[in-house]
Amino acid sequence: MSLEAIKTIVAAESDAEKQRADAIAEAKRIVAAAEAAGKDGVQAARTAAEAQVQALHREAEAKGLETAAKTAAESLNQCQAMENEAGSRLDKAVAIIVEKVVNAQ
Repeated sequence: MSLEAIKTIVAAESDAEKQRADAIAEAKRIVAAAEAAGKDGVQAARTAAEAQVQALHREAEAKGLETAAKTAAESLNQCQAMENEAGSRLDKAVAIIVEKVVNAQ
């Protein structure tokens, strides 16, 4: 084999090794970029989910307060109705008691 052929082969091997090293470096860069993009995507999704959870929590709390106020108002109305009914019965009860006391003597 001639010296020129050996030099050509060595140069080709050297070039191939450089291309291989460049390809490995590029692959590592692509993987790192993909991992960073994935982490950014996960963080963005987490942030959006946390915001959604907070919004749902505020909405649920507002609905709970509204329901509690409505229930309290209904209970107050029922209490007032019972008091009114009891007030009308109180006069009858007093009349019955007075009648029994008067008749007992």
